[in-house]
Amino acid sequence: MARGVAVAAAIVVSLLAVSGAGGAATQQSPKRGGALVIRLLGPEPACLNVLPMSCNEGGLPWADKVLQTPFEVGPDFTYEESLVSRVDYTRQRPFTLTYHIRPEARWSDGVPITAQDFIFTLQALRRHATPEFRDLHAPIRSARAVDPKTLQVVLRPRSATWHDFFGSILPAHALRGSDLTQVWGDRIDDPRTGRPIGSGPFLVDHWERGRQLVLRRNSRYWGPHPAHVDRLVIRFAESATDPSEALTSGELDVATGVPPAAVPAVRRLPGVRFVTSAASNFEQLAVQLGPNGNPALRNKLVRHALAYGIDRTALVRQIWGEVDPSARALNSAVYLTQSRDYEPNWRAYRYRPAEARRLLEQAGCRRGADGIFLCGGERLSLRFVTNAGIAIRAQALSLMQAQLRAAGVEVVTVFAPGATFITQILPQGLFDVALFSWASQPAGSWAPVFGCGGGQNFTGYCQRLVTAHLNQADRILDSRRRARVLNRADRGLASDVPTIPLYQFVATAAYDTSVRGFRFLPWNPLWNAENWWLDR
Repeated sequence: MARGVAVAAAIVVSLLAVSGAGGAATQQSPKRGGALVIRLLGPEPACLNVLPMSCNEGGLPWADKVLQTPFEVGPDFTYEESLVSRVDYTRQRPFTLTYHIRPEARWSDGVPITAQDFIFTLQALRRHATPEFRDLHAPIRSARAVDPKTLQVVLRPRSATWHDFFGSILPAHALRGSDLTQVWGDRIDDPRTGRPIGSGPFLVDHWERGRQLVLRRNSRYWGPHPAHVDRLVIRFAESATDPSEALTSGELDVATGVPPAAVPAVRRLPGVRFVTSAASNFEQLAVQLGPNGNPALRNKLVRHALAYGIDRTALVRQIWGEVDPSARALNSAVYLTQSRDYEPNWRAYRYRPAEARRLLEQAGCRRGADGIFLCGGERLSLRFVTNAGIAIRAQALSLMQAQLRAAGVEVVTVFAPGATFITQILPQGLFDVALFSWASQPAGSWAPVFGCGGGQNFTGYCQRLVTAHLNQADRILDSRRRARVLNRADRGLASDVPTIPLYQFVATAAYDTSVRGFRFLPWNPLWNAENWWLDR
């Protein structure tokens, strides 16, 4: 189920290679049949229940291929209609969403998908959800069925996260009267009959715990066409390992998460294609403006000097060039490069060490004999803190250390244990500059991160106009209007520099060239799995 808020991803090693995107289009008619085996990076779930309970804390990236959602996140990192054909909304009180469920949408047992399924799902989420999900649904004042295929939801207040209200829709006719905390332990079925049930192109066939989850084609799928493959076999991997042997032996058809060290070898494999994509997690620097940070950082000119003193283009080339030569610096603190709403508001900060030195002099700092500036009589020596054990972050800090020295700034690197970094150092602001990543959904809120007093505002930054823009964006239902307001906030952030966006992680995958119709999205690895087919 989707999350509507940005979340810290400081200690997640698997972000380095989580999945890929790509696959050339083909003019051949798809062949039907066969089993496609895919390795998904991430833990095996404890159970198959899609409700946000403890059994699926690692997420269920395959779930919406069985139980579809009203919306899914597409290639341009925006919401696309799935179970609904459209949603109308009002611009004045009472703020109302009217969901139009696709007339053809039905369950695998032939029962139509109706507004009652949406209401049942909402009630289940409210009853069994985590506090995070209860907060997500708090703006819903009421929900009622206008007719079987029309749902009306009244909001108080408005919420930009409305696309995420429901997640996977549950079959009310099959689950009503069941204990929802006890169903779907190792299958997704109608508890009354024991038969698999779903609304997507696949159904759960069986689960071999510790080995694989097998999905089979839903022959009664209501969408454009049934899945081309008979079975989709999912194997879970806790960490990214070299998939070369499994791909060449035929054990795997698709492998997400190719570790950077294995990329050269995988590229050379005959009959295997390697693909990359910018992921939804992006690396950035958080600059401490509070009492625990270097006092010089409270001067905007010093923060501008930092931004000009870091060669973000060279950083990307050094870190990601071997994996994806097309990778580039991120020039937004609120949007990803593939988003249609992305505006490069930070592009002015090109590597200009001379400009960085000029700004430090303008701030009243003077250069010492060893080239490092003194500001307010104190050496401009900054603690750059990150979590230990992630090679890519150690490499990034080493590169920035050399770059900033040319600008007259000394960088002292500090590597903290992951748990200490995420639970103590960040929330207590015990750093001058912190290196970690953020991840978000398209409608994720940035007010907690950059707004005054936000719960995830680790920098102590507070600019009233930026906060007003972020709060306003959280109440806008129209995504295009919301983007205009968020980009105004981003321009304010670029002016104030409480953060410095660096780059998105590069997600990777490799697949056998007999797999056709393949396109992978890092945030939705089975996005178009019903279109995959085997040319063999």
